[in-house]
Amino acid sequence: MIFERLTWVGFMIVAAGWALLFSAPQLTNFMAQASGRSLGVATIDIPTIAQGAIMTGFGIGILGALQTGFGALNRFFEAVLERSQHARPQSGAPTPANPMVHAATPAPGQAVTKAIVKPQPSQPRKILERGWVKDRAYVLFTDGSVEVETMLGRRMFPSLQDAQEFIA
Repeated sequence: MIFERLTWVGFMIVAAGWALLFSAPQLTNFMAQASGRSLGVATIDIPTIAQGAIMTGFGIGILGALQTGFGALNRFFEAVLERSQHARPQSGAPTPANPMVHAATPAPGQAVTKAIVKPQPSQPRKILERGWVKDRAYVLFTDGSVEVETMLGRRMFPSLQDAQEFIA
């Protein structure tokens, strides 16, 4: 899983806090020897500072993970909305519920029949290249379109760059 910079900063602060917490007794003795005076009432409470650093680091790490997660969720919904806008028919005529079945208008004296229109077999697209985008398999066709295996199933993209932006 890829973490953003803010999450890594949080993890580093947590690690520094734990290091400070484990080295607090030695650090207190070192500060007393280096300053030449005993640490009495006005001492620095290193374990409390270390605990604060650990909690702050966890908070920053969680904030970074949430920011990354909601950013991916936002990009997903934007892609879905954009794709649904392109999928809508442009004409003002309503489309039938089942485009395969059309009602025939009977002439007087004829029975009502339904004509079933079979779809024309489309030309098989030729595969230009197969490969991987991050951890997802893709197929690049000669027309430049790309089919990518996503968590939601196979998705078609107009170009490899669009597929990479969606997965990133």
